[in-house]
Amino acid sequence: MALRELCERAHGRLRVLLGPDSVAAWIEDVRSPADWAVAQGLDGHRLLQCYVGQLLATVMPDLQAHVEGITGRRIVSSNSHADMKTGHMLCFFVLGEPLTDVAAVAVQETGLRS
Repeated sequence: MALRELCERAHGRLRVLLGPDSVAAWIEDVRSPADWAVAQGLDGHRLLQCYVGQLLATVMPDLQAHVEGITGRRIVSSNSHADMKTGHMLCFFVLGEPLTDVAAVAVQETGLRS
């Protein structure tokens, strides 16, 4: 649900840069008009930055799962940053070894069998 919320909020473009062992995603205009209004004051800016930080922490596992599913490789490191002044967000993923058995990886990570 958090990933859907983030994608629905993005009014701009998504740009993806693929490297041999990395993926970078730049999302423009992640702030809504209400976010812009709240961010006008210093306290509002701090509150909004805190909210976006929590949203990113919630969304990153979903984004990592999507990147792993698309690339077929495990993510060994990731980072994200949202700039509330510009309304842009950057996510960076470092890719590791190939995912040889997606079902086995899911069982390993969740303990659940399909």
